[in-house]
Amino acid sequence: MPLDLNRLRADTPGCDGVAHLNNAGSALPPTCVVDAVVAHTLLEASMGGYEAEAAAAEALEAAHASVARLVGVDRLDVALTQSDTASWAKAFWGLALGGWFTGGGRVIVDRTAYNSHYLSLLQARDRFGISIEAIDSTDDGSLDVDDLDRRLDGTVRLVTATHVGTHRGLVNPVADVGARTRAAGVPFFLDACQSAGQLPIDMGTIGCDVATGTGRKFLRGPRGTGWLFVAPEWSERMRPPGIDGVSATWLDENSYALKDRAQRFEEFETSYAARLGLGAAVDYALDIGIELIADRVNQLAEGLRRALVAIGADVHDGGTQRSAIVTFTVKGHDPLSIRESLTTAGINVSVTQAPWARLDMEQRGVMAAVRASPHAYNTEDEIARLVDTVRHHIEGHGSPAG
Repeated sequence: MPLDLNRLRADTPGCDGVAHLNNAGSALPPTCVVDAVVAHTLLEASMGGYEAEAAAAEALEAAHASVARLVGVDRLDVALTQSDTASWAKAFWGLALGGWFTGGGRVIVDRTAYNSHYLSLLQARDRFGISIEAIDSTDDGSLDVDDLDRRLDGTVRLVTATHVGTHRGLVNPVADVGARTRAAGVPFFLDACQSAGQLPIDMGTIGCDVATGTGRKFLRGPRGTGWLFVAPEWSERMRPPGIDGVSATWLDENSYALKDRAQRFEEFETSYAARLGLGAAVDYALDIGIELIADRVNQLAEGLRRALVAIGADVHDGGTQRSAIVTFTVKGHDPLSIRESLTTAGINVSVTQAPWARLDMEQRGVMAAVRASPHAYNTEDEIARLVDTVRHHIEGHGSPAG
């Protein structure tokens, strides 16, 4: 069945008030997500938080299963967290506390690495003496798999790669990375924060050992939700920080035992309403069809890129395969001022800054860029309004009428 745009917009109340083209930041949730969060919050108010959690146990378990189905893994290997960064910290520092970096070694990253992930690497460098190396980029900006091949040897302890960067729309060849790391016996961490919800993802095909993501972006879930996949052969080696009675068992005065597989990465204190909202968001995306969503956002994003180039903007996405993230600048115009014009016109975008993805942006001399990111519920008219507003901004006429 073709994608039903009328249904998507009817299911998204926010579409009535704004042209929301900031889905790489935080998407508009469908009504079913709002209903799930509100219903559980009201249940907590009526019967108590612990009691509401017990009453929703089946639905909370189903949320885990939905995320596992989204990324093609066993439910027991999925943990629900508060964010992508929290997921990354649990897995990375779990590996570190498990002794994986004792004696140092090399960590290889791609140049589109996100700031919170790279900051953990810097901390680990200072603590364990690891070295951090960035993979070269190809002419189109994608990570260079041949350069990864040259770097992989017995001293490499970890490879990390970003599926879709926060700051440009290219899609990295992460399955090629997975093939190399599997052959070398090196763990591979995948940042799927921007790809989950807008691109089909299958961890078996990609070949990663750890993957992290958030709920609020293209999955359209609540803020304060995230997910973590860890392959069972690696989770058993990890000693994640911040354990409690959900992630571990206190055996006696002097000992404890971590729970099996992904359970060891979870925490007792969390928003159960938000978790139910995440489950509803994933179910909604799966019901619509991730392939249909991917086709729709690609159509909108490619149309936006062509239209921006036609009015004199510089588009910075690169890549042979691209995503829904469209980043651009206009010579002589501050990206923040362009965003202000778009905001005045009722169009939501964001400005991506070099400190978010410093390895790539500084190398290219792009310190800031406007980031527009359509979702499947956006329309061609909204794309045209964005382009028209940017054109008026360039011409100095202010925002167009309407």
